[in-house]
Formats: sequence, structure tokens, C-alpha cells
Amino acid sequence: MASILRVNTLTDASSNNSVPMATVASGSVKAWADADMTGTAGLDDSFNIASLTDNGTGDFTLAIANDMANGAYAISFGFQNQSSNLDAHIRLFSDGHKLAATVQCQKMENNSATDGDTNTVMIAGDLA
Repeated sequence: MASILRVNTLTDASSNNSVPMATVASGSVKAWADADMTGTAGLDDSFNIASLTDNGTGDFTLAIANDMANGAYAISFGFQNQSSNLDAHIRLFSDGHKLAATVQCQKMENNSATDGDTNTVMIAGDLA
């Protein structure tokens, strides 16, 4: 049988640091991934990510295990630059590519999609 712990505030043992439960529920990262897109693409580590789909060079989709409430969540995406090129950037697809259950990302260098061994994604927002 499941238990429910109902509290308004969490505090440390000395009561010096506390945080409201609303901050914990709304402000926490709900999913994250560290993906290696070189060779056989895969997840090096993750939380609340069901799978990774390699859509092609530099382009991948993450399936979120416990869906977000909708597609209006915040995402942070970073990667290790594979060269000394400073014109490296990311692209988050929109118009149907950021959904409650999935998010599609693309890594670009010199205006071309490129794979890399360190791609990190963090998702914050409301879970469904």
C-alpha cells in the first residue's frame, strides 16, 4: 500500500535551511539526459528518459518516460564542441517537435548538423 507524506516545507536537521514544497515540485528538473551520438547513439546516463532515437547526423529525439503536462516546458541543451570552431550552436525544433512525451534536438557546427559524444539535455516544468 502506498504512503503519502504531506508537508508544506522541507528543512534540514538544524532548521537553518528550508524550502517550500511548491519550489520542490515546480522548480526541479523533471528529466535529463547525457547522450553520446557518435557511432551507435545511446544514453550515457539519464533520469526520466525512456529512450533516444537517432534521427540522423546531429539530430535526435528523447522520449520522456513520465510525460510532461504539455509542450510548454523549459529545456536546456548543451554539448561539447568537437572542434575549435566557435560557431557551434544547438537547435530545438518547434512546431510539434517539443511535445509532452518527446523533444527533438539538433547540434550544429558551421551551419551543418554534427554528432558528438557529449550532448546534455535538462527539462523543467510540470509533469502530467
